[in-house]
Amino acid sequence: MHSDEEVSGDTGVIKQLGDELFIALVDGLGHGSEAHIAAAGAAKYLDGARLKNSLIDIMQGLHKHLKGTRCAVVALCRLNQRTGMLNYVGVGNISVKIYAPKPIRFVPREGIVGYIISTLREETLVLSEGAILVLHSDGLPAHLDFSEVVSRQGSSARDIAETLVSEFGKKDDDASCIVVKV
Repeated sequence: MHSDEEVSGDTGVIKQLGDELFIALVDGLGHGSEAHIAAAGAAKYLDGARLKNSLIDIMQGLHKHLKGTRCAVVALCRLNQRTGMLNYVGVGNISVKIYAPKPIRFVPREGIVGYIISTLREETLVLSEGAILVLHSDGLPAHLDFSEVVSRQGSSARDIAETLVSEFGKKDDDASCIVVKV
């Protein structure tokens, strides 16, 4: 959260759907109450959305829902915990990185959810056991490699996320992070 604000414009949604884990990270534009209203509106929409639909359909529905708000940048992921299959759709500058023997970083589509988005594309790959999925807002520098923190033995996903935000979070912006160990 921005150091001068009482509410955050970032929010995350994680839902277990059978073998699948639905993950969303939302960063309302700017910070403060207007960004919080957009992020909370996105979370409310996702809470009621049919999360088994394609991620493109979910993102398009969210785009319509956020019209008239401050808008947001959003990353959506669906991880099949049995097969390791990961689906991803992103708009804007939410970073989605996979720390594994061959690290991967997804490239989001340009745009602002609720204002204007380019043609959406869903990406799919299979994660190996032991891979670590990290989603973070621009409150953490996108160019940094967090391998050292992510690879600390015995660290839980929660510990990794909290360490990334406390050690690397910008003091003048909301910072959020979701970590999932495969």
